[in-house]
Formats: sequence, structure tokens, C-alpha cells
Amino acid sequence: VPSPTRRSAKASLVVMTRSDERRPSGAGLADAWRGAAAEGRRCGLAFERLADPWNGVNLGGWLLLEPGPADPLFEQHPSPEDGEEARCEWDLMEILRAKLGAQGANEVIHQHRERHITKGDFERIRACGLNAVRLPFGYWVVLGPSAGEPYAAGPSLTFIDRALDWAEEFGLQVVLDLHGCPGGESGEAPCGRRQRPHGTWQWQHWDMDLSLKAIEVVCRRYCHRGCVTGVAVCNEPSNETPLTRLCQYYGRAVDTIRRCGMPASRVAAVLPVFQRPEDKFAKKWKLMFGDSHKNICFDVHCYHCFENEFNGKTFAQQLRHVEANQRMLQQYPMVVGEWSLAMGQATWATCGQMSEDEVYEVFGRAQAAAFRTASHGHFFWNWTERRDDIEWNFQRAFDRGLLSGPPPALPPWSGRGEDPLEELCNPSPSDEARVLYGEKICLRVFYGRYVDVCGSSVNAQWPDKGTWQSLTFCPVGGRSAIAGRRDIRHGDAVYLRANNGRYLSVGADGIVQATKAAGSAGRFTVHLADGAETLAHRGIVYLESRSARALLDADDFEDGIFARFSDFGDWQQLAVEKIPPKEECPKNRRAARAIPAHLLTRATEVGLESAELTQHISEPVKLTAEKLAAAQADIATPLAKRRRLLAKSSPALATPKALDRSPSKLSVASETTRAPSIWDTPLSASSEDSSMRSSVSAGLMA
Repeated sequence: VPSPTRRSAKASLVVMTRSDERRPSGAGLADAWRGAAAEGRRCGLAFERLADPWNGVNLGGWLLLEPGPADPLFEQHPSPEDGEEARCEWDLMEILRAKLGAQGANEVIHQHRERHITKGDFERIRACGLNAVRLPFGYWVVLGPSAGEPYAAGPSLTFIDRALDWAEEFGLQVVLDLHGCPGGESGEAPCGRRQRPHGTWQWQHWDMDLSLKAIEVVCRRYCHRGCVTGVAVCNEPSNETPLTRLCQYYGRAVDTIRRCGMPASRVAAVLPVFQRPEDKFAKKWKLMFGDSHKNICFDVHCYHCFENEFNGKTFAQQLRHVEANQRMLQQYPMVVGEWSLAMGQATWATCGQMSEDEVYEVFGRAQAAAFRTASHGHFFWNWTERRDDIEWNFQRAFDRGLLSGPPPALPPWSGRGEDPLEELCNPSPSDEARVLYGEKICLRVFYGRYVDVCGSSVNAQWPDKGTWQSLTFCPVGGRSAIAGRRDIRHGDAVYLRANNGRYLSVGADGIVQATKAAGSAGRFTVHLADGAETLAHRGIVYLESRSARALLDADDFEDGIFARFSDFGDWQQLAVEKIPPKEECPKNRRAARAIPAHLLTRATEVGLESAELTQHISEPVKLTAEKLAAAQADIATPLAKRRRLLAKSSPALATPKALDRSPSKLSVASETTRAPSIWDTPLSASSEDSSMRSSVSAGLMA
């Protein structure tokens, strides 16, 4: 059975209703912090807020290379075998050594380090109103590479020396981040080497003793530098490492930091909590060390774009998750070591008529406010990134003012029934929420993509929500109900008619196909979630095949729609969304296209006219094998690019089906002034003002 990773949309969420709670400052911030600290102490942890919490940005891609942050370098040196960019520093160095020899490869890296981050960058960071930088580096920069490793010759501590000099000159704090440990704290690219297939890397490969040596060298060298206010002892350690062993390493690392002249009164020890429950980690830490270690903080990375959980979240659910993050941050000593503006793919089909910038701004402002409550602050990923990538490029996001102003005022919600925020973000077309027989709708699966029919094939491949993905509920027993515009009710027996005129049917093998005629294999029973009696826009349904006696489901690793199990799990839920009239369709946003962009682009290259391509999508027509292969081949291009953009992603995103075609990594805070918007004003959950809803759906950003 596919393992569900998306939590229910109705999970408990923290809802802020008072304006001083939405954006605490001054005394309000102090009051909020005292309450949060007390809650943390009830969990067994005593901690204090930094006097000057970090409000900073990461300098990734400088002293540890990753695609994206070090984009020009990776683009200039693709693999000679397949032309693809390397996925990590290890692979890039092997390419450079093969092309240029060891000396030539070392020179390329030296020149990159000389130019990638300069004194001018530190000056601009300070001018943006930030007070700190997080400086990721590989252990080889400190100790030199181990025998047999391809990393550039080292040590190269002079670059860290420069960074601290510049930080002191411009009044910036620095968190020294051991981003890549000897042997790797995981088998992923962020530690320097991406190892495949899975299982190649084992947690025992992590040389913790040598990692402590690297920490010792750094701490002894920089113990007298006042700008150093934090030391991160690793980055994103694999959850395969036993929790006890991880905590033991952290305890030894904190002892090393203090022993080398960095006292708790001045320097925080940063301990990553990655892909583990925070409460479980905190209890284990408390059990092993009590309160013996002072000024420690747990490092969490709050990304909203990886894995099925976030690919399946609507825009409203993304905003509610920010609230949940805020509550987490208030319970423990924490720093958000990395975050961005990137969101999962369902976001872009569930944000009404808002433009991209409006979506980013609402989301960015919400995160910025939440992260201000963290005891030790937050860092955006990243300062440098591809120029056209606003989600991960701090400088572009800052220049466009995407985080200026107060956070959005979200309506109260008890956690029961539909969240009123859903209607604000993704309004019902023409104020008609009911879904009726004969109306065109789209079905969204749990990982954020929509069911589509091409010929007889039925899949869930794209997040676009175009008319070519539309379906229609037809009643079993005739067409009279369509003429009567009848509601679709819990327990109804229905057929599903695709945009090409075919009907969804379940074969003997449990695979759903589209057939020319409706038959017994195409009958489904509608089960409405949350006790609903009639189906409405954004409603959640389970569709039970009467012939297979199983519920429809999609699999993020396998093409197709299936009827295999009767679990009524989250992974079998289908969100029903009405297609808005043409005049209500959003503009200037990636979800607003009837034909997938990759097909439209490729059609031009191979000579397919738009009308012919539309027919190909909506009806089974005969295309030449060459044209069809060319159109399909273009899928590989955006997927390969996405793989590079998601270099910090989990293994699940390595397969084409799991890759996200929506936004990618970064952002931060602009102080530019702007006119207030309706998001700045608390909204009543019981408000029935239709003009208010209309203005919200139309944009809401002044």
C-alpha cells in the first residue's frame, strides 16, 4: 500500500486572531516569548532568547558547492558523458579533474571562491537590514580532503578569515556551519557528496571523531572573533543515524566548542534536528544532558516544497502550516537555519486570481513574522542563486519587496469543517460553491497533481488544472438529472466523463482506463468526507469502484490511476475543484494555462499547430511517431532542470513522476512601504460579505 505522507487538511493548527499576536514587537514580543519559554520549560527545557536574534541569509555555494547557489560553475562544467550538470561538489570535482587535471581543478575552485562572495556582498547584506550570515563550509576547507577524495586541496581557512573580517567591518554576526562532515552526515548533496543508489551511504560512514577535530580547529582559530555568535556542528544529518548516537555526538561537540574558548555567554551551539519529530528529539536531549548545556539551539529547515505533504497542500494549508511552525518555534530553543519562498505544486492551482508576486508576498510575510518568534532567529536560503529564481534568490526577492509589511491576517478556524481561509484563497467560481451534475471539474490527487485523460490512458501527471484535465459527473440511470442541475450527494452512483468524451472504467487488473462507452466497470459510488451531504467546490471525495470494490488512488511513483484498496486513507482522497469561467481565470500565473507549457513549447519546435495539439490532448488522434516522441521527449528537459534546482531534496524527488514542476529555493525582508491590503486586517470567520470575498479573490494586495 502506498505510504501516505500528507497529513489531513483538517489537522490541528494554531490560529492567531489578535493583531499583536500576528506581529509581536517590543513589549508584545517579550510577552509572547515569555509565554513560549514557559511552555518549553513545561516540556523539560529551559532556554533563553538571544539578545540579538539572527536575522540573516545563507552564503551557500561558496565554501561548499551546490547546484543553484553555485550555478555558473556547475553550468560551465557539465558531464562530458551525458551533458548533464553535476549534482554535488564531489561529482563536479571528478569532472574537473578528468578535464583539467588536479592542478587545473584546484585553480577553478580557487577562482570561484575568489569571485563568488566578496566584500561587496557583505556590505549589501547589511544594507538590506540583516544582522547575520550563516556560512556553510565543508570539512575539507578546514582540514583538507581525506585520502582518495577529489575535493580541492586545502586547508583554505583564509576564505573564512576574510568572511569574518568583512562581517566585523559591517557589523554582522556569523554562524560557522560545518555543512559537510568527514564521511558525510548523510548520502545527499548538501554534505558535499550525493551517493546513489540508496543504501550506498551508511550512517557508520560518518566520521564523528574527525568531525569534532574540524570543529576544534575552527573554534580555536576564531574563539577571539566577536562576530562569531554561533557554531553549527553539522547539517541535515540523516535520520538513519540512531538518535542516541546523534545526541552523543552533539554533546561532545558542545563540549568541544566550550573547551576551545567559545563560552555559552557569547556563542550558541547549533544542533540540527532534521526529519525527526522535534518533541522526541527534545525529550531525548533532556534525558541525556538535562540542563547542563547552556545556549544551545535546535536547527530546523522550514521548507514548503518537498515531499508529498507539501506538494499536496493548498495555498491556505501552506499558510496554516506557517502558523503551526510558529507554535513549534515557541516551544523549544530554535533557529530556522534555512527557509525559502518555494511552495508545493498544489499551491498554484488553489490561490484564486492572485498573481505570482501576490502569492509570494503573502507567504513570505507570514513566514517572516512567524520566524521572528524563534529564540535564535532565522536565515534565508540563499544569498546567491540562479538569477531568474525568485523563490531561492534573496536579492531578487528583496528587490521586489516580497516580504515587506505586516503578516496576513488569517480568519479564525476551529479546525472543524472547511477552513474559511480556503474560500478566501481559492474562491468558488461566481459565488456558486455547489458542484452539479454536468459541470466541468478537476480531480486533484494527494500529491498535488490533477487527473488527466489522453486517449485511453488515465494518469495524474501535471499540476496545471487546465480544461484538458476536466471531468464531468454523470448520474447512473440517464441524463434527466443533468437537465435538472441536481446536486451530487453522498452515496450517489456516478460515471466520470473525460474531456475527450470517454468514460473512466476499471479494468480487471485494477488499472483505470478511458473507454468509449459507459458500462458497469465505470460505475463509482461517491463518498464525501467530513460528514458532507452534498458535493461543493474544494470538497474531498472518495470514489469507490463498484466492480472492483475498491477506492480510486494515485501513486506518486507509478503512472496511472488505480482501484486496489478500500482503506479510505489520505492517499485515496480526491479534491474536487470547479473550473472557473474564462473571465475569472487567473492571469500572469503558472497555473493559468489550458495546455501544459512543456507541450506547447515543444509543439512549436516540431511543427505542431496549437489546434492540432489541443486535439491531441482532448481526443485520441493519429500523430506521426516522430511528432509524438518529440512532444513527449520534452518532458525530460524541465524534469532534468528541476532535479538540478531541487538539489537539496529528498530521494523521493529523484524520479520524474515525483519531481515538482512548480516553484523552486529563496527570499527575505524588504522595508519598502506599500499601501495596506485586506490581508493586513483581521477578517471575521462569520463574515458573509460577498464583496469582501470577491476583492480577496481578485488579488487583495494593494
